[in-house]
Amino acid sequence: MKKLVFALAVSFVLAVCFYVFAQEATIPPPGEAVGTPASGGAAPSLGLIKGKVTDTQTPRPNNIDGATVTVESELLLAAEGGSKSVTTDSAGNYQIENLQPGEYVVTTTKPGYDDVTDYVTVTPGGETFHDVRLYKTDTLITYFWKTGPVRWPLLLCSIAGLTYIIERAISLYRLRPKIKVEALVSRVNDALRAGNVMEAVSICEEAGGPLANVLKAGLLRYSQAMIEEREITKDDISEAIDEASMLEFPQFSRNMVVLATVYQVSPMFGLFGTVTGMVRAFTAIALKGTGDPQLLAGGISEALLTTVIGLAIAIPVMVFYQYFMSIAERRILEIQQVSTEIVNTLVTGQSRKE
Repeated sequence: MKKLVFALAVSFVLAVCFYVFAQEATIPPPGEAVGTPASGGAAPSLGLIKGKVTDTQTPRPNNIDGATVTVESELLLAAEGGSKSVTTDSAGNYQIENLQPGEYVVTTTKPGYDDVTDYVTVTPGGETFHDVRLYKTDTLITYFWKTGPVRWPLLLCSIAGLTYIIERAISLYRLRPKIKVEALVSRVNDALRAGNVMEAVSICEEAGGPLANVLKAGLLRYSQAMIEEREITKDDISEAIDEASMLEFPQFSRNMVVLATVYQVSPMFGLFGTVTGMVRAFTAIALKGTGDPQLLAGGISEALLTTVIGLAIAIPVMVFYQYFMSIAERRILEIQQVSTEIVNTLVTGQSRKE
């Protein structure tokens, strides 16, 4: 029994001594970082990421200096904010050292270029090579220059469409009467019921616009007949109104044919650019094969962008065309209805006098 107790006591003492020795072996001396040996040199347990940042220029990419390469991971110390960043040199090279083994998120940024994010694994004591190619951020100008020769007809279509959209909007706004239609009709009818035709004419001159001009033509024909003391029929007044309408109605549809042409032709130019772009792409395949996708990018980009731009021009122009046509049709119908009402009022008033 005593031998058993003695053996257990000895075993316990040995275990405690082994534990204390192991703890002292793992704690680095004061002032020495974790994972860095007492003597100089790179720690075998740490790794690094290095590489080159270039653009997508063909046939030879250009080195990009001043690009920011950032690695993020939970493995990085809290004092470093969970990330490390470096800037590429004049040759486009970068290197991030003292990284714990594991997976990192590497993000490369540069003003004027699209950000690129990749996942990179660092091995213990190894060098991980990670090259990055940045794509220039596209703008309206870069899109325009990528559309090939069709860019010029598309540019003319866009300018013509915008110009005549503005012109039609201003013209239709100016064609509105200065007095609301309901108020105009009410004041003209009141003047006619009072037997004062010239007052109704003055009201139309004050209102202005196609509707007032058409009504004024009918009122003047009626007033002329009264001055000449001759009988006037409904057909005579309607004839005067129709003649005035033939002069006023074209103002609503003027230049609309330009908008119709633009929204019909623009997709055709886009389709033409699509065909020429695909021809370029297949020509590159026939001459140099499919080994380098960059050789095909120009033709395919031209093919897709011309279609997009053609539709981008045609769709809003078509919407405005339909909107302006609906306004014109509504105004013309309004003129016809009001004219008919005024003609009936004049004829009824003359019948009562007789």
